[in-house]
Amino acid sequence: MNRKRIIVALLSFLISTGCSIGRLGQSPSTIQTICDKEADFHLENGDWDTAVELHERIIREKPNFALAHYHLGYAYGFKEDHDREIEEYEKAIQLGLKKFDLFYNLGMAYAEYLEDYDKALDVFKEAERIDPKNDEIHYSLGLIHWFKEEEGEAVAELLRTVNLNPRHMEAHALLGEIYSQRGQYDFARAEWEMVLELDPHNEMARKRLKEIEDLQPKSR
Repeated sequence: MNRKRIIVALLSFLISTGCSIGRLGQSPSTIQTICDKEADFHLENGDWDTAVELHERIIREKPNFALAHYHLGYAYGFKEDHDREIEEYEKAIQLGLKKFDLFYNLGMAYAEYLEDYDKALDVFKEAERIDPKNDEIHYSLGLIHWFKEEEGEAVAELLRTVNLNPRHMEAHALLGEIYSQRGQYDFARAEWEMVLELDPHNEMARKRLKEIEDLQPKSR
């Protein structure tokens, strides 16, 4: 099983056992600047077709309105038109918009839909420069490094994640997976025990702890 399939399986199991991660992305509703009250109302309420229509109208009138391009890309993402999503995000950046969630969402689109991890890494680093203490960006950097088989960098970013947010279950779980694969079972046990502390009903954590218990005597 390749690394992307492992993480998809891992996250799917965490979701099914009560850990909700939602769509991998940040809502633009945190942006303080208003693009257009009516258009943004439909965006924030998930009326994607109307949001697209209204933001495209705005862009026809103001083609260099960076925020409108960002919001349009966000709506296209939820319509599953990821080529247009990425195109609009890139246009917003070209026009000078520098927002954490814009870089974060573009990085997620590069990683999820293009599987272009080099591009994802570059824009995640831009997001990190804007908000270096955001735990989700360090978790995302950790994932990308892991997909790129850069385990040392992945572990470093995941440790930064749990340092910033000790309750970040996905980061603890991925650290547990990496440590187990390395044969570092004491570290792996500690991470899965933390997952179980955060979610006492988490069956994956119980399964992994049982596997570690079975494997450790053989490794001594």
